[in-house]
Amino acid sequence: MQGRNPRLFWKKYGHYYAFLAPTLIFLLFFQIYPILSSIYTSFTDLNMIKPNSGHFVGLKNYVKLLTNDSKFYPILWNSFVWVLGSTVLQYFFAIPASLLLNRKFPGRPVVRGLMMVPWVTPVIIMGLIWRWIYDGDYGLLNYVLGTSYIWLGDKTVVWQALLLVSLWKGLPYATLMFLAGLQGIPADLYEAAYVDGAGKLKQFWYVTLPMLMPVILVTALTSIVQSWTKFEVIWVLTSGGPGYTTSILPTYIYSKSFRDFQMGMGSAVSVIAMLIMMVFVLVYLRIYNKSSEKVG
Repeated sequence: MQGRNPRLFWKKYGHYYAFLAPTLIFLLFFQIYPILSSIYTSFTDLNMIKPNSGHFVGLKNYVKLLTNDSKFYPILWNSFVWVLGSTVLQYFFAIPASLLLNRKFPGRPVVRGLMMVPWVTPVIIMGLIWRWIYDGDYGLLNYVLGTSYIWLGDKTVVWQALLLVSLWKGLPYATLMFLAGLQGIPADLYEAAYVDGAGKLKQFWYVTLPMLMPVILVTALTSIVQSWTKFEVIWVLTSGGPGYTTSILPTYIYSKSFRDFQMGMGSAVSVIAMLIMMVFVLVYLRIYNKSSEKVG
């Protein structure tokens, strides 16, 4: 078998690689390089206010985080509370909302359009709006309730307040995904279930839910990854406070890197967060493959 002629190969397929080049360049410089740079920095003592820092220290940053940092494990726990709480709340309300919006009723297009407003609102603007709503002196919530409660300054209620904001922001996306999944379920399945004597509840349990499972799992992954990596809502509303009560790993990374200027420690936290998310994604893929096989 004769070898390929490079000239003919590039003449025939070169334009395909040309179209791919911008994406590959973007991935290389804005995805792969920052990850590799962060991993390397995590093994150094780089400090932005110490001119002689940046020396290789091995696993020292990781050992310090895992054994000597009293804030790390509470913040890690906060991260799980934030991610799981946000996702569970979105599912709890999104599934009934999608079932309702899948039915015909007067004004349905208007309701669907208004539902998307929180999703398309920029996070910073949304955070400022909710900060005003929760304001202890001039907030809308205190005005309605006739109180002067500091909602974002009380450790006993601050998480509930943040999760409500997360629900308001994430509910439209989950509802839209479930609605698209519902509209893709063949009507014949419901007719067959009805003929077999299945009521609405059994139809939901044995037809709707299994057919929606791939969409549910994909939406779960998206919601969890977004909650795990995004910190704008918490940062705008509480900056991780009061104290470190609402700090999560992304806010801790920001504080370590750009407030304390400990880039080595901040990078170590980011690598740990990335590894946790990689483990989750692997578990998710295993569950998703099993679910797809059952549906198939």
